[in-house]
Amino acid sequence: MDARRRVDRVDPPENEKLRDKIVDTTSNQDEIAALQKDFHLLQAALATDQTIISLDEIIRKLFARVSQQVGEIRHVIWVNPDRTTEEQPITWLQSGAPPETHRQLSA
Repeated sequence: MDARRRVDRVDPPENEKLRDKIVDTTSNQDEIAALQKDFHLLQAALATDQTIISLDEIIRKLFARVSQQVGEIRHVIWVNPDRTTEEQPITWLQSGAPPETHRQLSA
């Protein structure tokens, strides 16, 4: 993908205020570590098309829970390409990957 120039790399500025707001939603140290580890996914999504495609259901559920308290991430779309029956990711991509409400973290 890199050799064919099909990867657009983004390097959004660190949003410490948002990261702190997200981390402050829990006191569980394992959750804090996970949120900090994958915060870059949210930063990249917010700096681009507000979409995350990831297999990680654990962090997805954690960010979904956090989205109830942190409005800035509520509208981020999250799609798991491995959940072919439930989410139909190929059909979604073929239709232009629209920002459907049921795919948002807040859904």
